[in-house]
Amino acid sequence: MAHHTFAFNLPAWRPARYLHRSTGWLLFASGLWLLLYGWLGYRLWVSGWSRGSQLNGALTLLCVALGVAIALSWRALMVRWLTRVYHFFVDARHPALTVEELQRLTPSEFEEYVARRLFERQGYHADNLPDVKDGGIDVLVTDSHGRQAVVQCKRYRGTVGESVLRDLYGTMVGAGAVHAFLVTAGPISRSARIWAEDKPITLIDGDLMVELARAEPKQHGEIERLRDWLSRVQSVIRSSNYRIN
Repeated sequence: MAHHTFAFNLPAWRPARYLHRSTGWLLFASGLWLLLYGWLGYRLWVSGWSRGSQLNGALTLLCVALGVAIALSWRALMVRWLTRVYHFFVDARHPALTVEELQRLTPSEFEEYVARRLFERQGYHADNLPDVKDGGIDVLVTDSHGRQAVVQCKRYRGTVGESVLRDLYGTMVGAGAVHAFLVTAGPISRSARIWAEDKPITLIDGDLMVELARAEPKQHGEIERLRDWLSRVQSVIRSSNYRIN
């Protein structure tokens, strides 16, 4: 019987360019809001409130509503930027690599890179299992609901075929997982892709892996950890100043 459980909460892997695009649109919207606010101020300065009061009232409500929406949007955007800055330093051990660089990693390094850069960075708990007893599972990923997915890593230069996916599917079922990921530094054959179409298996080839490694990191407590870090730094500074004085 085929296993068709798609309950695993899949990563969003939002491209990093979306953050720049969102920033650009928000700057544009903020500029329009300032123009609208300026127009309202000009009308009130020249004609007062009584003349065109209905239009002035509508403009006032629109300015207030847009102002609140833009302020909340900037707050959310700043959290995303702070998350990105946080990961810039935290991810220093596992920077985004090219396909050629991925293929130069050892199998163990490749598995560690997949666990940390592709999954842990997106808010998942990722266990890189020891090679001697992984049972065909290189990385075990757990989502926020406690559901698990198995990851098989293939640091191949050649093409991954259908037989690899059949083995991975059997491993997934045997492990009681609800999803499987095949991550390879090389290409994946067309027949393998067709076979996996109706299965709870996500295929990640070398080119896609490079793109996903550069995806925007998910917000999962970085701001709180950043605040804690800043608090510790401030405490050290205060302590140093106290000793000097």
